[in-house]
Amino acid sequence: MLRFIVRSPLYPMSMLILLTAFMLLTVMNNHKFLANVCFWIFILISLVFSVLIKFHNHKNPNQKIKDSSIIPPEFREMDEGQQWVTFKACRNVYIYYSLAIPAALIISFAFSENIFIPLLTICLLGLGQYIVYWTTTLRLLKRI
Repeated sequence: MLRFIVRSPLYPMSMLILLTAFMLLTVMNNHKFLANVCFWIFILISLVFSVLIKFHNHKNPNQKIKDSSIIPPEFREMDEGQQWVTFKACRNVYIYYSLAIPAALIISFAFSENIFIPLLTICLLGLGQYIVYWTTTLRLLKRI
């Protein structure tokens, strides 16, 4: 269960949502308290995730996750099959971005007078990336 939590998209997606909420609430002058709450929740989740990674690495010394690595912990490249699943999922994310980035540019340009729309668009791009990656990964792992 711990391995699933540490390698799941829950952490990066929650961090992306909290970071976006923090930025949006910071831009709004009358919501500084909520912005501070988002910031401290962001810090708390980061600390909890770091502790979970340390605990996972202590319990599973052969399958350690580097908490300071550039490579996301979602990548499970233990063997050729896992590398193939990662390849296919990353390929689908690339295809998603080839369609989503132009759409995001058009939306951001059309609503450029409102600062919230470009920030939300960037957040949705990131959330879409995690959704595409994980749906592809789960679909392919069920097939194996």
